[in-house]
Amino acid sequence: MKKQLFSVVLGTGLLVGGGQVLANETEEVVSPYSELYDTTRLMEEVEYELTEDKTDKAILQDQYAAERLEEVKVAVENGDSETAEQLINESEASANQADADLTEAKSSDDEDAEEVEETLSKSLEERTKELTALIEREDLPEQAKINISYVIEKLGKVKERAEKREELQSKLVSGEITEDEFKSEMKTLADTFKEEAKKDREEVKKKREEIRKKRKEDRKEKAKEREEDAEEQVEEAEEDAEEQAEEAKEDAEEQAEEAEEDVEEQAEEAKEREEERKEEAKEREEERKEEAKEREEERKEEAKEREEERKEEAKEREEERKEEAKEREEERREEAKEREEERKEEAKERAEERKEEAKERAEERREEAEERAEEQQEKAKKRKEDREDDDEDDEEDED
Repeated sequence: MKKQLFSVVLGTGLLVGGGQVLANETEEVVSPYSELYDTTRLMEEVEYELTEDKTDKAILQDQYAAERLEEVKVAVENGDSETAEQLINESEASANQADADLTEAKSSDDEDAEEVEETLSKSLEERTKELTALIEREDLPEQAKINISYVIEKLGKVKERAEKREELQSKLVSGEITEDEFKSEMKTLADTFKEEAKKDREEVKKKREEIRKKRKEDRKEKAKEREEDAEEQVEEAEEDAEEQAEEAKEDAEEQAEEAEEDVEEQAEEAKEREEERKEEAKEREEERKEEAKEREEERKEEAKEREEERKEEAKEREEERKEEAKEREEERREEAKEREEERKEEAKERAEERKEEAKERAEERREEAEERAEEQQEKAKKRKEDREDDDEDDEEDED
C-alpha cells in the first residue's frame, strides 16, 4: 500500500511539505488568469467523479486544496484580493471534502484509510502554516486577512472530526461499543461530513461562476471601450482634415484679397504719375497710359493665375490628406481583421490541443483504473485461496 500511495501522490503533486519540490519537478500550477484554467478545473471535477475508491477521492481533494493555495499566491502577486479570497475558500472546501471521503472510507473498513489519514493530516498542517504566512503579508488587504483567519478556524474543525473518529476507534478497541455500533456511528459521521462538504463545494462553485461571469462582462466592456476609442480617433482625423481644408481655403482667399489691394494701389499710383506726366507731354502720357493699362491687365492675369494655382494646390493637398487618412483607416481595419483571424486560429488550435490532452488523460486514467482493478482482483483471489487453505488445514486437524 505504501508503494501505491506514494505513486498516486507523486503523480498528482499532492504532498505539500515536499509537494512544492514535486510540483516544480513535474508541472507548474496553472495560473487562475490562464485561458486553460477553466478547462483544468473541469478536468479535476471529471477526474474526481470517475474515481470510485474513497481513499483515492480523499487524496485527489487534498491535492486540489494544495493547488488552490498555490493559485492564491499568484492572485496575491497580481493584487487580486477578490480572487485570492475565493481560492482560499475553495481550498478549505476541498479539505472538507477530503476529510468526508476519508471518514466514509474508514466507515467501510478500507485497509488504506489509516495511511491516507496520516498523509492528509500532514498536508493539513502544512496548509495551515501557509495560510498563517499569508496573513503576515503587508500587501494583503485587511478583509482578506480576516477571511483567511476564518478559514484557518474552520480547518480546525477538520482536526475535531479526526478526534471524533479516533474517539470511536478507542471505544471500539476498549469494548465500549460493538463493531456494528462502530460502523453505524462512523457512517453517521461520514454522512454528516459528506453533506457539509457538498454544501461548501456548491457554495464556492457558485461564487466562482459569479466571478467568472463578472470578468467576462468586464472584458466585453473593455473591448467595447477600445472600439469606441478607435471610432473617436477616426472622427478626430476627419475633423482635422476638414479644419485643414478650411484653413487652406481661408488662406487662399486672404492672398487673393491682398493681391487685389496691391493691384488697386498700383493703379492709383500709376494714375497719379500719369496725371503728373500730362503736363510734360501729351504723347508720352498717352503712351504711358497704354503701357500702364497693359501692365495692369498683365498683373491681373498673373494674380488670377497665382490664385488658380493656390486653389489647385490646396485642393490637391486636401485630396492627398483624405486619401492618406482613408489608406490609414483601411490598413488599421485590415490589421484588426488579420489579428482577429489569428486569434480565432490560435483559439481553435488551443481547443484541439485541450481535447487531445483530455482524451489522453482519460485514457491514462482508464488504464490505471483497470490496473488497480486487476490488482484488487488478484488480492481478493489470493485471500480466497488463503482462506481455502486455512479451511483445509482446519479440517485435517479435526480429522
